[in-house]
Amino acid sequence: MEKLIQGLRHFRQNVLWERKELFERSARGQRPLALLITCSDSRVLPDTLMQADPGDLFVSRNAGNIVPPTDTPGGEGATVEYAVTALGVTDIIVGGHYRCGAVKAMLEPAEARDMPKVAEWLAHARDVRADVERDHPAATGDELWDRAVERNVLVQLDNLSKHPVVAAGLAAGTLRLHAWVLRFESSEVLAYDPCSATFSPLLDMPVVHPTLPAHGTDHEREPDATFEPPPEAARPGWASVLRHDLPASLVVFLVALPLCLAIAKATGMPPEAGIITGIIGGILVGLIGGSPLQVSGPSIGLIVILLDVVQKSGPERLGLVVVLAGLIQVAAGILRLGQWFRAVSPAVVLGMLAGIGVVLFAQQFHVLVDDPPTKSPLRNLATIPTAVWHGVADSHEGHPEHQEAAAIGLLTLAVLVLWMPLARGRLRAIPTVLLAVVLATAVTAMLGWPIQRVTFEGLTSAVRPPDPAGFLGMVSDGAVWLTAATVALVASAETLLCAVAVDQMHRGPRTRYDRELTAQGVSNTILGSLGILPLSGAVVRSAANVRAGARTRCSTVFHGVWLLGFVLLAPGLLRLIPTAALAAILVLTGIRLIEAHAIRALWRESRAEGAICVVTAITVVAVDLLAGVLLGVGLAVVKLIHTFSRLRIRRRGDPASGRLTLVLEGSATFIRLPKLAAALERVPPGITLHVDLMGLSYIDHACLTLLMNWEKQHEATGGTLVLDWETLRARFHTARPRPRCEAATRTSEQAVGE
Repeated sequence: MEKLIQGLRHFRQNVLWERKELFERSARGQRPLALLITCSDSRVLPDTLMQADPGDLFVSRNAGNIVPPTDTPGGEGATVEYAVTALGVTDIIVGGHYRCGAVKAMLEPAEARDMPKVAEWLAHARDVRADVERDHPAATGDELWDRAVERNVLVQLDNLSKHPVVAAGLAAGTLRLHAWVLRFESSEVLAYDPCSATFSPLLDMPVVHPTLPAHGTDHEREPDATFEPPPEAARPGWASVLRHDLPASLVVFLVALPLCLAIAKATGMPPEAGIITGIIGGILVGLIGGSPLQVSGPSIGLIVILLDVVQKSGPERLGLVVVLAGLIQVAAGILRLGQWFRAVSPAVVLGMLAGIGVVLFAQQFHVLVDDPPTKSPLRNLATIPTAVWHGVADSHEGHPEHQEAAAIGLLTLAVLVLWMPLARGRLRAIPTVLLAVVLATAVTAMLGWPIQRVTFEGLTSAVRPPDPAGFLGMVSDGAVWLTAATVALVASAETLLCAVAVDQMHRGPRTRYDRELTAQGVSNTILGSLGILPLSGAVVRSAANVRAGARTRCSTVFHGVWLLGFVLLAPGLLRLIPTAALAAILVLTGIRLIEAHAIRALWRESRAEGAICVVTAITVVAVDLLAGVLLGVGLAVVKLIHTFSRLRIRRRGDPASGRLTLVLEGSATFIRLPKLAAALERVPPGITLHVDLMGLSYIDHACLTLLMNWEKQHEATGGTLVLDWETLRARFHTARPRPRCEAATRTSEQAVGE
């Protein structure tokens, strides 16, 4: 006990003073980052291993890191419930360790013969031994012990996932579960990787995948969907392709067909252009892309900017813009810049999508009632009441088709919104978009309503290559390059963010971002040379592909083949589709792009980020997409510079006591050097000054040199600077001569101990 008491005394005298602010904050409440369920073994030191501060970890410890079944009385279930419900943890770690005595007793029950309570407790993991012997029949000795430790962690994680609050958190997308194992001799932590079904060094993983990821509940997912097909084999057998990929490709085709038509219509291009883009996205990107289960096609995110180009300059200029955007993507892929296209502020992305949603809603609402939209999004918004009147009045200038189109649009919206909540069993497998379009088409045909329908003349009619004569002139136009860069940025970001989402839906091969970006660029270059719409990764079609059980890229390729075959063999069916039904799809899409709950959450988290989001959205609507994105990125950069150079200095203590504390928060850079110097100059001579760095995120060489020089001057007056130079060097990689560190440490300890 004496060692423990001495340690407490050392903490009070030496550590508490330097971290007083941290402990004062912790007294006001806790908001832990994670719940850790680990073993009671005295060698397991989670706070030390993870360098966690007070309040970072909510810890539950027991012999064998066991999580009993839900109906078992005891403190473990209460701890889990409190952590998730009251503390709002978003991650739960079940952490075991090799050479675990409890696991040894699971393998050799005689170890717990004289400990009935221990034996009763370990009965919650009674299946571990049988599981390990079944899966590793050749394992013996220490190898069997290690495999049992790993298996025990997974068994307890499975028990944990069945607790009501945990199951609800997983379903709501607010909770992630992790399985870790500690190796004592090297302090190495191994995490279970669901992609490889093995335990791998945690710090070597480029991406740490939760063992049980949160399953989101966004509008594109259907209840009871399965998101975890087995990994794609290097050479998939045709039996597997025919069994899994062929049916999945039919589902994707049925989802993609109406979306290709609707997006083409919304951009002012003929519907054939959307179909061609879908075909190229399926066959070409499917064959050479880096994300096997992602499906590419016409982009909802690009509707606004493409419509602006088509309206102002015509399809010829659009083709050139798409060619240049494709070349930019190819260059970025070759230069391995794929990940950089994801480095866009979430506030800008959220604002951009919200702005696109408003523009799309305003434009397509008019189409829904067979009322021609204007070129101005603001005017389209302002005239929505007029469009509503056209849809509900008995007639409009002798044209009752407005009411009929509105009826078809409302029917389509009703199916889109109500089908999944009301459908049961296998009916949920019917793609909602397809059902809505088929039903709207059937009703229109049966009633013989003379409303606008899709005009389809054949694939070749949409091919409009850029005029070679004006090619060089347009290439030298800076506005063309700026528009092309915007198209490349938006399309690439949409593609790669979609790829990330798809990777979270399955356990197959991870996306090769640079290869995917290059494939997208090659395809867009070809599409641009034909004067056709560009493509990007499409999350709705990709999610449908994974849900339908696709295993390989064959599903994506087949869906492109189905699109090609359908328009060649049955183009007449497309001419029966009412445009009001396609408009209804995009009206609902526009509403869903305005993620009000996400914007509110962003505003609560950071007013500055929320303001960037709102300004970006307003600019997209009031001006155009390019201006909105540029302004949003510019504001994000300004905020970054401001945040990076912000330094808050607070002074605590009474000079009369001979001790003061300066609390530094933010970033201490040369920009804030005068502020730091002024604060130091106001410190009276001859006193002990403690500089609290816990809230400091960065310090540059200029401010560090200032502190070192001021320390010399202050010591000359009989004063002392208390500063943890070792921690400073470890956190910010600063170089300070070792002798001065040791001298400063000794001086600090002596000063605090007086």
